Amino acid sequence: MITVDFQCLEIAPGSRILDIGCGSGRHVGAAYEFKNVSVIGADRNFRDLNEARSRMQFHDRIGSHGNGCWHLAGADVTSLPFPDASFDLVICSEVLEHIPDHHRAM
Repeated sequence: MITVDFQCLEIAPGSRILDIGCGSGRHVGAAYEFKNVSVIGADRNFRDLNEARSRMQFHDRIGSHGNGCWHLAGADVTSLPFPDASFDLVICSEVLEHIPDHHRAM
């Protein structure tokens, strides 16, 4: 289930998008359908990242994308390995309620 209304976000072609706490990659896949976006799904659960990789490979196989690129990263929301201002949009859906130090995560 996609819980982010991407149509309200006005995603421009070539946008850089991070989905932190991406889980199985459902929002990574939805973002990947926009034109020429670079989307990174990050999660600290490697089992979920493997599932996300399978999902994204499926998108590639069936051509369900906007000709951008995707990547996955093992990362924790409280210590992200990306420089400030690396992304045009950050998605963090259904994640913060599971993080004890949600203020630090924000």
